Amino acid sequence: MNIKQILLTLMLVALSGTMAAQTGRDLQDDELHGAVKRIDSRMYEAHYDLNDNLERGEQLEHLITEYKSNGYRRSQTYLSVAEDIIFRTRYKHDGFGLTTLEHIVDNQEHVVGRTYYVYDADHTLTEVYVEDAERQVESRMLLKHDGEGRISQRSYNDHRNDIFKREVYTYNPDGTINKAVVYDRSKQKVQEKRWEYDEQGYPTSYTLYDYTEEEPEMFVTLYMREYDAHGNWVRCTEYDMLGDRMIPTYTTVRTIEYF
Repeated sequence: MNIKQILLTLMLVALSGTMAAQTGRDLQDDELHGAVKRIDSRMYEAHYDLNDNLERGEQLEHLITEYKSNGYRRSQTYLSVAEDIIFRTRYKHDGFGLTTLEHIVDNQEHVVGRTYYVYDADHTLTEVYVEDAERQVESRMLLKHDGEGRISQRSYNDHRNDIFKREVYTYNPDGTINKAVVYDRSKQKVQEKRWEYDEQGYPTSYTLYDYTEEEPEMFVTLYMREYDAHGNWVRCTEYDMLGDRMIPTYTTVRTIEYF
């Protein structure tokens, strides 16, 4: 994995955690319950055997996230299948408890990139940008919010600060995301995403409408989760819908340690 791939991966991880305005409590932003200390997360291929029993296949990803006792994220470590460290991120917070900086280091502890979080006077997250090892901006994301402080639009900018994609969000009455509409560089609608949720507020289905081809396509992903006594999910299996048949694709297993 080269540095550009590392920074792209980290940008996607950073963006995935910004759907709700940050509260300064990383556990809450990560939708976790209880005094979580450490999460060991492993993703595997999933498939059916000849008897239609679900089996776990090859391990694909391994991520360890550690939290401080005050609920702030300490670090995230990305490991190879052989348990070698690929890269690690370390988090810094300001006096209000807001995440301000991630240092991205390789397995030799050399800084290969940085992710910065920018807030307005009301402590609302407005921008996230990633620098490479030479302190050049690789990518940037700008955020707009609605009257309730929820993210209403995310603009993805390249290294020249030109917008190449925008996502516009609408919400359900309970605050979960109902729909995201994606526009390309020419402001054409290229995708629409919709979610449904379980009682814990985690997605049970994700539907993607793709308008990039002459004939629009629809893709449906279902999520089956198991929870621990704290209400945190410890196993999630993803299924792609092929007609009326559920085809397993990935299983993620999380071992959660509490203070």
